[in-house]
Amino acid sequence: MKLFGTAGIRGTLWKKVTPDLALKVGMAVATYKGGKTAVARDGRTSSVMLQSALVSGLLASGSSVLDLGLIPTPTLAWATSRKANAGVMITASHNPPTDNGIKVFNGDGTEFYIEQERELEEIIFSGSFKKARWDEIGMVESEDVRGEYISAVLDFVNHETDLKVLYDGANGAGSVVAPYLLREMGAKVFSVNSHVDGHFPGRKPEPRYENIAYLGKLVRKLNADLAIAQDGDADRIAVFDEKGNYVDEDTLIALFAKLYVEEHGGGVVVTSINTGSRIDEVVERAGGKVYRVPLGQPHDGIKRYGAIFAAEPWKLVHPKFGPWIDSFVTMGLLIKLIDEEGKPLSEIIRENIPTYYLVKKNVKCPDEFKGEVVKKAGRALEEALGSEIAEVLTISGYRFNLRDRSWVLVRPSGTEPKIRVVVEAPNERRRDELFELAFRTVSKIVEDLIKRKAKRTWQASES
Repeated sequence: MKLFGTAGIRGTLWKKVTPDLALKVGMAVATYKGGKTAVARDGRTSSVMLQSALVSGLLASGSSVLDLGLIPTPTLAWATSRKANAGVMITASHNPPTDNGIKVFNGDGTEFYIEQERELEEIIFSGSFKKARWDEIGMVESEDVRGEYISAVLDFVNHETDLKVLYDGANGAGSVVAPYLLREMGAKVFSVNSHVDGHFPGRKPEPRYENIAYLGKLVRKLNADLAIAQDGDADRIAVFDEKGNYVDEDTLIALFAKLYVEEHGGGVVVTSINTGSRIDEVVERAGGKVYRVPLGQPHDGIKRYGAIFAAEPWKLVHPKFGPWIDSFVTMGLLIKLIDEEGKPLSEIIRENIPTYYLVKKNVKCPDEFKGEVVKKAGRALEEALGSEIAEVLTISGYRFNLRDRSWVLVRPSGTEPKIRVVVEAPNERRRDELFELAFRTVSKIVEDLIKRKAKRTWQASES
């Protein structure tokens, strides 16, 4: 059994995530890491309850606790790297308000690596916790690190601006940092959904286009230079340009990848398996190289390849600041880029980032079949695509990079009973042709497996 997914432990309250689980995670982290543990939470209605249980577990196994209160996940990662031996964040990030979760961090601010998560699971499932003697039980101290963190970001970005910025905090933890950071930079800030409320009354917490499309109209109405939206714990960032156009995730990554590679005169950029070819194109033109890693593991790619920049959709890592996802550094550097270029964001994108056409769709698939479906689909697509294939990546499924810079990805969802099908191509006709092939292939395999199971069930009932 696995507790950890692609981004920590996450699930529905009382079904997967409970105070008892939080207590055990606290005991396991203290047993595994020891020393001082920084703890924080997002604004969900269940976060105080879960944090209290977590802290009890940490104390029971001998750790002291630095309680940082309600802050964004990037702030917790930064504070852990400076003040503690480990960090734990109570958050379900962009999930609905019925969910919550737990993320664990190392003393350098990196999220736990896969092997560390497995070791924590082993401690939890075996019950092999350290039990502190009465005189070994840890202590709790509290600290508000928001001002110190904002100062650190300001020092790193090193830029003042007079841009007009529309900010949407999703009623999440980013609301206690972002408006203050932007105003300290000199920006004129228009804020929406920027009071913390665990019911997320303003919008769904995930900053997908369909959840934040209204920002496009609002940007134009306010004559703002850009809009910035975050999710529930503020590790994710989404952007609209001054014309109200949504800046898709790959374009934002490509902008920063190009910037870093040009600054370094080369270097390695690490991105997740589901990112697009425009990143490869701009990085290779600038003299760099792209490596892809599983979702949730950009920090592992930094360590493995010595990357100068790492990202997955909506989540950007700036290693010179720290090896964690940090949307606040991203927003500061994006504003700096717009000012230094002296052009609107839409022009910067048009002049620097090539256009590709992407489509994503899910195929419903019972969890028990996901592994078999992906393997069968991979074999079928490899045969169908044949000589068009330039490279096959088998990280988190199958990704086929084709000679014309098109690509096809089939991977199992880490959180839902679904298979993700993603296709991108340099033109819409090619995209549609490849998507029809991939989606039809996956759907047929799922259908056949479900029918086969139903037949076996019927035969067993008849015998």
